[in-house]
Amino acid sequence: MADPVISLVVERTGDLLIQKIVFLKGVRGQVERLQNDLVRMQCFLKDADQRQDEDARIRNWVSEIRAAAYDAEDIIEIFANKIESIRDKGFVTRLAYCPWRIVSLNKIGREIGSLQTRLDNIAASREKFGIKNLGEGTSTHGEELQRLRRSSPLSEDKDIVGFEEMTKSLVTELLKEDRNRRVVSIIGMGGAGKTTLAKKVYNHVDLMTRFNCRAWVCVSSSYNHKETLRTIIKQLHPMTNELLDMLEKMQEQDLEQRLYQDLQDKRYLVVLDDVWEEEAWDCLVRNAFPDSSTSSKLLLTSRNRDVAIHADALSIPHELKTLGKEDSWQLFLRKALAHGDNAGCPPDLEEVGREIVRRCDGLPLAITVVGGLLLGKKELKSEWEKVLNSFNRNLSRSQSGVSAILELSYADLPPNLKFCFLYLGLFPEASVISVPKLIHMWVAEGIMQNRDAENLEETAAYDDVERLCGRNMVQVVETTVDARIKRCRVHDLLRELAIRKAEDENFFQIHDTSDGKISAKSRYLAVHSLPLDKNYFGTSIPPLRSLLFFNVHDYREDISLSFKSFRKLRMLDLENVRMGNLPKEIGEVRLLRYLGLRGTSIRGLPHSFGCLRYLQTLDIRNLEPVTVSDFIWKLESLRHLYAYDIECDVPLKIEGLRNLQTLSRIRFDDIMHNNMITLTSLQKLGIWVDDRKRVAISRWTV
Repeated sequence: MADPVISLVVERTGDLLIQKIVFLKGVRGQVERLQNDLVRMQCFLKDADQRQDEDARIRNWVSEIRAAAYDAEDIIEIFANKIESIRDKGFVTRLAYCPWRIVSLNKIGREIGSLQTRLDNIAASREKFGIKNLGEGTSTHGEELQRLRRSSPLSEDKDIVGFEEMTKSLVTELLKEDRNRRVVSIIGMGGAGKTTLAKKVYNHVDLMTRFNCRAWVCVSSSYNHKETLRTIIKQLHPMTNELLDMLEKMQEQDLEQRLYQDLQDKRYLVVLDDVWEEEAWDCLVRNAFPDSSTSSKLLLTSRNRDVAIHADALSIPHELKTLGKEDSWQLFLRKALAHGDNAGCPPDLEEVGREIVRRCDGLPLAITVVGGLLLGKKELKSEWEKVLNSFNRNLSRSQSGVSAILELSYADLPPNLKFCFLYLGLFPEASVISVPKLIHMWVAEGIMQNRDAENLEETAAYDDVERLCGRNMVQVVETTVDARIKRCRVHDLLRELAIRKAEDENFFQIHDTSDGKISAKSRYLAVHSLPLDKNYFGTSIPPLRSLLFFNVHDYREDISLSFKSFRKLRMLDLENVRMGNLPKEIGEVRLLRYLGLRGTSIRGLPHSFGCLRYLQTLDIRNLEPVTVSDFIWKLESLRHLYAYDIECDVPLKIEGLRNLQTLSRIRFDDIMHNNMITLTSLQKLGIWVDDRKRVAISRWTV
């Protein structure tokens, strides 16, 4: 899988070539060569991506390519937008800008040339540092982990908590009389206990009596069709050398036919554990499992809801949620102290123990791993505190640790979903995330691939939220009346995975200590705690694309930012940040696509705001009125305008905003004079109407 950041940047650079071709005259050839070199390196990165974790040289090499890719996008977009900004000026003004254009062309030519040299040096360094023949030889960490994760029904875990009702439900469904073969599915995030539950069900006495033909196979993400068929057939016959030799010589079609004959006219139960792809399911079930009138069943476990629904659309998947607080505590006691049911915890250990359990966030595998670690230690508070203080390291230090298992889910994501998942790591721990806001952010970042029409970006972004939820990488918190996801959250351990991956790839930085330093290389920065020093970024301003503030509403002083230093910003979220006024320099941030000013207590927007021609989302929901002048109509890319109380010193002109989809909480008096028919993309409209006035709606057509 190619690096998600580089994949996205290469794609966006290609889009820039198409969208800005008119403004890139004179440097088009250089830009195309630059993109072609990045594409060639991207092909190599499909091998390099799997080896980054094991080889620091590869990790540094990929990091250099990523930085060059970002710089390429910045150079092209900033230059193209400077040229484009002159387009709307008068003929005399455009003529006066000709010398400036010539100088700018020479400048960008030199910058692209310098960048090209960097890429040539990076390409040459691959062999110099011994980075070659990737993908050959030894197996990757992921393949080793897959072998360790091979499941068997023989090693059933007796310390099971919280699965009683689910077990009864699954057994009942598997015992049903059905004319056709049916599929029963268990889904959940990695480490939720799907395999453990499946073992408990598979070994249930009622099912052992019911099905005279049973087998268990672990499919895994590295699916091998022949080996899977052989594994099932071996369980249906006494093991002999003749059988093993015969199976080894058989081709796929022969193996499928043999398994079909072995299962024909039998009432069978086959567990297909850890199925990742719909293709693996189709390949396995297509010719090997007879669909006769014997009430046979297949029990499937998967991290992906789509796989379960694809396997049997008439069967509702059984979704394993994380454990509740008390069930988590009981499982922890069994694993850490080897106590039976309802056993207590030594009083001096309970506080530390409950904090360890809280950090596991209800994930059975995490509780089991940490509990097993504590079982081998003395029952001393100091020992348990050591484990708590090194919590993350304890979960990831073994090859079969929790982090490594969760990492399999990340590795299976396509590049665009990897980028979306990493982005979620910017939000604080335990955050409940607004899905509409998240969608606006992703679209502003240019993450979405569907760009045929403007509204398809929003649709693609929501589809990606659903895909991440379907893969159990994101949890649904709240849905709308029409079953759309309204709010979501990320499990703490998955968030830590996102942060670790993002830091490895220099994707973003989270500033969460008051005395920490902000890296001069940061592209995406989430501020969870404001620095004590007013000079937040020191002497070196990072080339930020996104700047997000969280949980800083308790900071007593107004925050001052020099927007002239952030001309590469696409995303700026200042929600709940104390700001007296928005500086007029905001107009210099011309690439800005998302601006969140909710709860900032700003009193007005400067006239320079009209220069933000690429702004897509503006959120000015404040308790106090926000003064807005006659410039909203200039924001030609504006899609979403959220407000609580706007004061207009002149009538608000919005007609002609053909991209506007959301207009929220605007006074009717302020927009009644507009021809609303020109708002051809408007989907949501929320207006304030004075109850003392009568509104002739028939004269105001939308």
